Amino acid sequence: MFINRGTTKSRETPGPILDLSEYRRRQSESSFTKIARTSVTTGGTQITESDGNLWPTPKGKPGGDYGSEFYTLKKEVLTTKLPFSSVLVDFRNQTIGLPSSAFYRGDGPMIANCFDCHTSATGVPGQLKRPIKMLFPPDLSSSRTSLNTKGAIAIAACAPTNQIANAASAIGEALQDVPNIPGIKLWESRLHALTAVAGVADEFLNYVFGIAPTINDIQSFLKGVDKVDRLVDQFIRDSGRVVRRRFVFPKEKSTETEVIANRWSPAGVWKTDPGTTRGDLWPTVSYALPGYQTIRERTVEREMWFSGAFTYHLPSGYDAHSKTDRRKLMARLLGAEPDLNTLWQLTPWSWAVDWFTDAGSFVSNLTSHIHYGTVLRYGYIMETTTVTDTYSAGVQDSVPIPGLGWTLPQPYPRVSPVSLRTTVKKRIQANPFGFGLSWDGLSTVQQAIVAALGITRVVR
Repeated sequence: MFINRGTTKSRETPGPILDLSEYRRRQSESSFTKIARTSVTTGGTQITESDGNLWPTPKGKPGGDYGSEFYTLKKEVLTTKLPFSSVLVDFRNQTIGLPSSAFYRGDGPMIANCFDCHTSATGVPGQLKRPIKMLFPPDLSSSRTSLNTKGAIAIAACAPTNQIANAASAIGEALQDVPNIPGIKLWESRLHALTAVAGVADEFLNYVFGIAPTINDIQSFLKGVDKVDRLVDQFIRDSGRVVRRRFVFPKEKSTETEVIANRWSPAGVWKTDPGTTRGDLWPTVSYALPGYQTIRERTVEREMWFSGAFTYHLPSGYDAHSKTDRRKLMARLLGAEPDLNTLWQLTPWSWAVDWFTDAGSFVSNLTSHIHYGTVLRYGYIMETTTVTDTYSAGVQDSVPIPGLGWTLPQPYPRVSPVSLRTTVKKRIQANPFGFGLSWDGLSTVQQAIVAALGITRVVR
């Protein structure tokens, strides 16, 4: 099986019937009598491997990947109706023991040779092998390894930016706007000094040279704190949100044409001697038929696309510092013009040093998780590959067997083209960290992340 688990089903695909009948009428007879008939079923087959899908997702079920891998190979005949031909020949020779002065008629489609034929000394070149079977195009779909590579390319092309890396960078830049720790530690001593001189110095001078600079310094710090906090809050709010993406690769199409060696058209014609032909579907009528080269035009089309849902995990320890006291302080300081007494009541300022330390640990924690910044809730790479072979008759390659008295008036019957197609559809599944990785191979950290996000491997 192509997929890892599931069931395999098969069916036959319908196709036209190659029905050939041969009749004879002797000179003394008034009507034709059927003397031979060949009937060949030209249908194909389809094989499907699937694990089934729970769709729609049952209500109340936890978030998980309810899809599965999938594979199907379908062989079919695209020429649904084979054209009818009626060939009437006049035989006037007794050298091969057939009744003289008899008319032979062959009724049935004359199509290009798309059947399995002998091509070596094991049989007459061009003669149909038994049991008769059509040569459907091969499976030219991508391997699992190739699909995994394409899946990785698609993820790189359409995945949302690494939110953890972006947050670490933005918060690190914001922290540069916050006054350094030594300056924060001096605030309390500066406030003590200002209080000592407040009773003797001119109030205007106290404000201009002491209180105002200290307030400006503190407000600058709090603005930086506010900027960092907003980034953190946004990062926390977005954790676990799903971003769906689809990426379509350019459609591929190629066509090549070749003359098939040792195969002549119409179907059933084969060579007996150099330059002469006879057939093995119409034993007698085919003595009067010419042989044509068989041309095969092969068209390969490939469509590939990715569909997935991305999210990111919020590791523990991102909000270790207290927000409540900090927010109250910011509201009082930034919401009104503070005086020295207000600032004094808000001491001690050790919380600012603690906050700064927590913020540094915060960025460090983010940085350590950048590698796991994007996780797939589900991800699939899908491919449809179709190979279409169209067989047609080329230039005339041989003539009816001479000297036997077979007369077939020209123009010779038209040899109709016939098209066969093989379609392969594949879908392979990624785990939360990409394609080509097994669930059993996840590290302890990766297992913890998918557990925190509630991502499960749903096995039915």
